[in-house]
Amino acid sequence: MTQAYISARCKRILYMLIESDDFVSLDRITEELHLSRRSIYYEICKINDWLGEQGIEEIEIVRGKGIKLEEEMKNRIEVALKGENSVENYIFSPMERIYFIICYIIRSQKPVSVDRMADSLRVSRNTIFNDLRVVVKQLKDYDLNLKYESKEGYKITGDCVRIRALFILYYNLLRPISEENILKGLEEELNERERDRENLEKLTEIEARLNNSYVDGTLVSLSMLIPLMEENDSDLYFSDLRKEELEGTQEFKLVAEYFPKLCEEEKIYLCLHLLGSRMSMNPVDVFESESSLNNYEIAKALVAEFEKIACVIFDEREELERSLYFHLNTSMYRLRYGIQVGNPMLEDISREYPELFDLTRIVSHYLEQQIGLPISDGEVAYLTLHFGAHLKQEKTKAENVRVLIVCTNGISAGNMIKYEVSKILPNIEVVGVISAKEAVNVQKICDVVITTVKMKCLVPVIVVHPILTDVDRKIILNHSMFRNLEGKVDLEKLFSRIKKYVPEESREAVREEMANYFESNCAEIVPTLEKRKPGLLQMLYLQNISVENETFTWEAAIKKAGKPLVEDGSVTREYLGKIISQVRYYGPYMFITKDVVLAHVKADEEVYEMGITMSVFRKPVIFSDFYKAKVVIVMAVKDQEKHLKMLKDIMTLFSVEGNADKMIEFDTPAEVLEFLRETLKEE
Repeated sequence: MTQAYISARCKRILYMLIESDDFVSLDRITEELHLSRRSIYYEICKINDWLGEQGIEEIEIVRGKGIKLEEEMKNRIEVALKGENSVENYIFSPMERIYFIICYIIRSQKPVSVDRMADSLRVSRNTIFNDLRVVVKQLKDYDLNLKYESKEGYKITGDCVRIRALFILYYNLLRPISEENILKGLEEELNERERDRENLEKLTEIEARLNNSYVDGTLVSLSMLIPLMEENDSDLYFSDLRKEELEGTQEFKLVAEYFPKLCEEEKIYLCLHLLGSRMSMNPVDVFESESSLNNYEIAKALVAEFEKIACVIFDEREELERSLYFHLNTSMYRLRYGIQVGNPMLEDISREYPELFDLTRIVSHYLEQQIGLPISDGEVAYLTLHFGAHLKQEKTKAENVRVLIVCTNGISAGNMIKYEVSKILPNIEVVGVISAKEAVNVQKICDVVITTVKMKCLVPVIVVHPILTDVDRKIILNHSMFRNLEGKVDLEKLFSRIKKYVPEESREAVREEMANYFESNCAEIVPTLEKRKPGLLQMLYLQNISVENETFTWEAAIKKAGKPLVEDGSVTREYLGKIISQVRYYGPYMFITKDVVLAHVKADEEVYEMGITMSVFRKPVIFSDFYKAKVVIVMAVKDQEKHLKMLKDIMTLFSVEGNADKMIEFDTPAEVLEFLRETLKEE
């Protein structure tokens, strides 16, 4: 039996390739399978994993064409596909097993034995016992407990809203395999499949009668929770609820009509999910105003956490805090009840801004601690836009081309477009970010409009995606309004200087030839942005690593670690002095783990080039009674974005507990660098 799993979706892609004698474009695959391009890339990665297990070379994507298979490869794949049984061969990943176990126990209305879990996952009892240790830790993060009842099995205890929120989140993470009937343990084994289908049909009818569209997976996961709602063995409490307003909504009336057996609290719970999970975000105000002070304090804390983790200082900090505050005011109750809200821009945001997205996910742990529930990637993506839109831009002289940003996906998305446009065209003036409804007589305030929605006005309009793609950037750069800003030739001025040397009868032909030449060259303009930001292994040179055997004070340790940056001219000596002053004033706040210091400050004048050093201290450096460093990293940052990949690598490196301890065992910088390469999997 093969040890790799090939899904039905992957099989469809392979058969499309086998049946074609020419290239199959990604657009065609996207259209036929109704998937995003990012999802297609993910499926192709899974296909290549499977092909590797079969001893078949990986399929390759040819830029601009797609995928084409040679006849020999087609034959080998067809042979491998024969006899594949998706359900029998599927091997759950470790995290999929954790999600499954938690959902399985929540879904079951009786304690679940180890044998039942082992049979459903097709693993040994020992594997289940090891997984349960992880489950306990996972539940503990949200104040939930795994309880064992003698001779019966395991059940999860704690706040029922948190329990259900975990079910909805984890079941949706398992949806790709659920769709292929692999999660039998949650359905058939509990003899609930027919009831689930009936409940799903009722919820689908409610969706149709409301003329709404719900986030994928919402109705399926809710239908599986309805048996628990009917049992109603837990107390539900909804603080600040305006009960009269909620009972007046069409959602509540339909819930009462289709699910009359539910008690009043469970009808409210189901209604809140239907209200909060709409794809069209038009919230209904059924709660008293959240504590404004509390939400504002959370917003401020999120900004402070981002600054600390991302090593940036926001110049417009109060504006960012206000934008996050308004966002939290509309989303907090959904977060509190684990209501899954879709973000149509999620895939685009995680693809275009991967480092920023990952750092925001780390920052979101603070919000998780506040509400006691995990934050979905869709919510992380919204927060990413807020942080990204307020990263510092280099100040340059404007050349009087005024740009207005018009966006239908919210001001945060519009601000992100502003950030991107200002980055590729630093010499323009962005006069504002407004909604499409506000876009009236825009010719009075701007020379060109960049918009996510088609519109008519008296100035040029450039239509782009809500999250700019490379194609969007190229269109903007090649627009006639911006060509001269990027140093392109002004044809009229040039021709006026040389026409006196051209016979009059030939001038028009020469001018036309010049115009064609420059036009064709302009069509080749591509964004000059570096999408691949340098990582730690690209920036940390061997001469910038040291292993120290002596005892150092914390001040001396920072000077020792930062010395290579001073010597190579990346920073001034005053830069290290500023770091020391900050630590003296604020305390040891630069620790990113209990053993690692990431030393940096905002110091534009003292930094000439981006750089980084790493010093390993075999005798820990004492910063205070509670903070002792084994590794001191000094980082110099020139702007607020280029270092994000490097920072992500640092977080990845030290997210593994014990890596700092391993590093103090090395004798030479070369050994440290080799360990970094191995840990970060340098290609």
